[in-house]
Amino acid sequence: MHRIIPTFLALSVAAIANPESTAHQTESDISTVTVFLDRAMVERIARVNLEPGESTILLPELPANLWDHSLQVSGTGPAGTTVLDVQSRNHFLTAEPSPLIRELEDKLRDLSRQRDVLNDERGSLEHERAVLQQINAAATTIPDEGGERASFEEWRELLKFNADETRRIQNALRDISVQAADLQDSINATQQQLNEVRGRLPGRRAVKEVQVRVAADAAGPAELKISYTVPGANWTPTYRARLDSDSRRVALDYQAQVINRTGESWNKVALTLSTARPSAGGSAPAPMPWIVEELRVYAAKQSRGYAAESMAMPAVADMAAAPSQRDRDAVMNEVTVAQATVDVGLTSASFQIAAPATIPADGTNHRVSITTLDLPAGLRHDTTPKYNPAAFLTAKVTNESDYPLLGGSMAAFVDGAFIANSYLDMTMANEEFDLALGVDDAVSVERTLVNRFVEKTGLTNSGRRVTYEYAIELTNHQSGPITLQLSEPLPVSRHEKIIVKVLEPAARQIGGSDDNSAFKRDEEGILTWTGSLAAGDTRTLNLKFSIEHPADMDVMGVE
Repeated sequence: MHRIIPTFLALSVAAIANPESTAHQTESDISTVTVFLDRAMVERIARVNLEPGESTILLPELPANLWDHSLQVSGTGPAGTTVLDVQSRNHFLTAEPSPLIRELEDKLRDLSRQRDVLNDERGSLEHERAVLQQINAAATTIPDEGGERASFEEWRELLKFNADETRRIQNALRDISVQAADLQDSINATQQQLNEVRGRLPGRRAVKEVQVRVAADAAGPAELKISYTVPGANWTPTYRARLDSDSRRVALDYQAQVINRTGESWNKVALTLSTARPSAGGSAPAPMPWIVEELRVYAAKQSRGYAAESMAMPAVADMAAAPSQRDRDAVMNEVTVAQATVDVGLTSASFQIAAPATIPADGTNHRVSITTLDLPAGLRHDTTPKYNPAAFLTAKVTNESDYPLLGGSMAAFVDGAFIANSYLDMTMANEEFDLALGVDDAVSVERTLVNRFVEKTGLTNSGRRVTYEYAIELTNHQSGPITLQLSEPLPVSRHEKIIVKVLEPAARQIGGSDDNSAFKRDEEGILTWTGSLAAGDTRTLNLKFSIEHPADMDVMGVE
């Protein structure tokens, strides 16, 4: 018979393992990881064979920065198996335990040894060349009178030997120079990569060992699940929106970029992404009184110790804002569905990734897929010709899924072609969002200044009026109808002596923001027209307005 070990055990710092207990140092594998926005909760599985009595299970080389208060143990074992206590302690190391950093350091050392070998070979060749020069100098020195002179045949052999050896040494030195240059490039690249990794990953010179003391009535296999929370991990959403202009639907690829700086790699783990924010705390900070009084009264109270009380208030607020033990150890409910699914709670959502994920502890972005949504879209063109005479295509998309869309970067594609990068704001289920799709060259916009007329006003010509007249021409070159929204800023007076009049469109054609009139104008003077254009149609909108003010007044904003 197996029995379940108690699910949660607080870290015990008082209990000491029985000296007579059996110690087992065992390896453990990471099975599941839940990544929050600023940390990760890791679950490991260790399998051991227990003997009757007490045993101490040693789990070595865990991250030194794991939070001791987050340690939890559960599992199964022989009848009468009980976890007595859990302890952890640091082990300080002489070498960096990060596998990636160790690999790069080993590679850098190997490249340095190769460089030393090449330098030794270059030195040997230089020495050979110096000796050859000495031999050549000695052989070509004219002997003293009476000395034996070399024959022509000997001179020829000497010259041939000298040429062959010089050629060999020069070719070898040339090859070494090429190898040394390539090797130096590899050393520089490895050093840069090592510096980059060291900048992304926290420097570690320690690991943590967790000791689990277990008592069992009988011998048998046991499986322990050890979970803990570590900082240095986060995830952010990212999107790829692909619009099919014929079906008017958007395929939204919902992905996540996961960063692992915890110091341990996650290999083929069950990965869950959570939107919960344990660091925010479980409750709102307690309100503190905000007292405003006369300065001299405040100064008097300071002398009676009021200052010390006031200085303590921020500390109380900080304690109220700090996360509670229960909030720090909160875990999202698991979802056991074959595909990536979403679990939406009252305050957060979690996404369980369907396929096992591998996220190395290299501090770089690693992308995992959450889901792909098929959403309806309504197309609209927007233009503000005063600033840019172009029509921008916008898709208004409704989130018909149960997935909350968190704010994140988004790449937009239309009929397979990349259009633009944009940003998706937080969008809950059944909410709408705009998908910016860039300029549509099939819709032309032309804004022309038709007339600008300046005249004097008043009986004594003390006033000045400037009248503007613009024509905005919209043409649809597409094969089907479009909906277009045009926005044009008109002048707004902030002075009683500056009078702005809109002459065209007429006042009866302009409604408020809730009116169904063709033109709308808001309090900031933005005139908006929304209408449709059939294929090949052209529509011209005329704008005419005047600005009147005293002639001796300098007015800002008059073109």
